[in-house]
Amino acid sequence: MRRRHFRLALEPGLQGVVRLAQLHQYATQLIDGDRVLVGPSLREHVKLLFPRRKVETVLDGVLGREPIGWDLEGAAENSPLLVITTVGPGAAFSTIARIVELVAPEALGKPMTFEPVGGEPVTPISRRLH
Repeated sequence: MRRRHFRLALEPGLQGVVRLAQLHQYATQLIDGDRVLVGPSLREHVKLLFPRRKVETVLDGVLGREPIGWDLEGAAENSPLLVITTVGPGAAFSTIARIVELVAPEALGKPMTFEPVGGEPVTPISRRLH
């Protein structure tokens, strides 16, 4: 999978935002080089999906190795949108899709906006799609 740079705006709902933020915290706040802190909402959600698996194993499987290559930001104040922006080495779109499907599946039922950042120019056909 090729790492790319893009922004993905989505509407995951309040619980989805909380779980995505907790996943980001788990992925980036290391103790002695290890990921250890799983927020309660994310832990409960993953336990419901995979009751026989260790939560950290599931999360490490979807996150992959460091660096994760993405960050979270609010679209605007009082907006229900959350933006996942790739940073540093970037991230494969399939990785972000798996994360959204696992952690905030409610976002998949609402419109999303994908915006490539930098790199290759956007073709006229692609511009018409947006």
